[in-house]
Amino acid sequence: MRWRIGRELERAVAAKRRVQIALIVLILLLGALLATGTYSAFALYQSAEDRYIHLLFPLRTRSQDLVLQMVNEETGVRGYMITSDRKTLYPYFAGRANVRADLARIEQLTATRPDLHDELAPLRADIQDLHGYFDRQVTFVADGILGQRRARADVLGGQKIFNRFRGDAKKLETSITAFVDQTRSDQRRTFLRAVGLLAASGLFALAIAVFLMRRVPERLRQLYSDEEQARIRAEQGANAARALAHVSDAVVMLDDSSRILSWNTAAEELFGIPGQVAMGRPAGAIFPEFGVLVERSGGDLTPVRIGGEERWLAISLSRFEGGSVVTLRDATAEHTLERARADFVTTASHELRTPLTAVYGSIRTLLDREPELEESTRRRLMRMIEQESEHLTQIVDQLLVAAQLDRGRLRLEERECDVAQLCASVVEGAEARKPDSISLRLVVPPRTPPVMCDPPRLRQVIVNTRPAGARSRCASSTGQTACASTSRTRASASRPPSRHGSSRSSIGSTPRWPAASAAPGSACTSRARSSSRWAGCSPCAPAGGPARRSR
Repeated sequence: MRWRIGRELERAVAAKRRVQIALIVLILLLGALLATGTYSAFALYQSAEDRYIHLLFPLRTRSQDLVLQMVNEETGVRGYMITSDRKTLYPYFAGRANVRADLARIEQLTATRPDLHDELAPLRADIQDLHGYFDRQVTFVADGILGQRRARADVLGGQKIFNRFRGDAKKLETSITAFVDQTRSDQRRTFLRAVGLLAASGLFALAIAVFLMRRVPERLRQLYSDEEQARIRAEQGANAARALAHVSDAVVMLDDSSRILSWNTAAEELFGIPGQVAMGRPAGAIFPEFGVLVERSGGDLTPVRIGGEERWLAISLSRFEGGSVVTLRDATAEHTLERARADFVTTASHELRTPLTAVYGSIRTLLDREPELEESTRRRLMRMIEQESEHLTQIVDQLLVAAQLDRGRLRLEERECDVAQLCASVVEGAEARKPDSISLRLVVPPRTPPVMCDPPRLRQVIVNTRPAGARSRCASSTGQTACASTSRTRASASRPPSRHGSSRSSIGSTPRWPAASAAPGSACTSRARSSSRWAGCSPCAPAGGPARRSR
């Protein structure tokens, strides 16, 4: 667990370092953003200057050129008035063409500026008046001396028009200058505002980044550690739930009001109630005797009927703050096994006590009354001691065989056996223990060939089938034991007649059966069947009842 916690701490520190690196990169990016913004604002300012140069400077140049071309027109007309030479009108015609071009360009440049465009209308009217004046002057000069005099007389009128033109041109120039100044002021103000905004934004971003660099990594480390601990707790809870789902005991969690909080798979199988039905409901509503089970927790096995069957449950209760956990273990099989073991011990004790009593009684009789007993009586008592001792040996041997059957280690030693002689010895042994009201008779075929079997095991099987009514509680009966063998080496023995006529069982031995086999023809059966034969009592028929031979 310690190495796991250390590993989690290392992972948390690594996460903190990664966040710090990311924030450092963020700071560098914000600095680059600030520099880029400043450069962009400066470039914007430069581009704006270029744009205004392409607009305002050509406009100013065209307006000044317009005045110059009008002066050229006036100079050409005045020269023509002096010399009357048409060659001197060249500046006039060239200036007139240039004036038209300047007016068109100014018209184009001031199309988006209504205030400047309005200044162009009076200027155009003045130019039109001057062109009319110049045309009249040229016409007067062309008419001769009289015309020349008239033209000279009208010089002052033309000067008045030209002065008006100069005044309107000056106004346009003044408006253009004012527009240039205003544009520069607005552009500078926009530039300073953009730079200030970028600087404020950059400083604010830097402050945020520094704050995050100082606070976020530690907070992230704490959150990561908390998340890891929560994940570990969730994983432990999931593992506990998985283990609880596969545990063989029924585990039920209750709150203080006995409502079911957890109902595992074993509880579903024990009570036959699905978990989705039981969850959230009172335990008494699910199983009415649940309260009784809780009260008997920690004691002996508790009998309870579930689904019409009797179950024996071992109950344990663990309380905690806010509820309790009830564990119910189905001990029915253990209880049944314990009861069967007790019955087996009782039966075995009875089976052992009977021959021991006979042996003890015979020995006490011999010790106390030996001088008074006849030789035949002494021999009969000694034979009884021998037979009962052999019976004790058989009982102990049966217990050993039962243990070998449980372990699956029973081995059969097969050899040739005289079945008639074996059955006769069984009847002879039963004669010593049978009541006086019961008579035994052995029926042997004229010819009984030997069979391959395990004689002790076969004798044990014949004894367990009660060929004699020695253990019967009937007042009187006649039992017949019939044995026969065939060429297929099978031996059989019959029980005493029953009230239905006769009971029979086929017992035999065939070569090479597996060691612990309980198949038909083997020399022994399971312990449970043998124990039931030791402890039970076969039904009896009236004396003289029929008996049948069975194969």
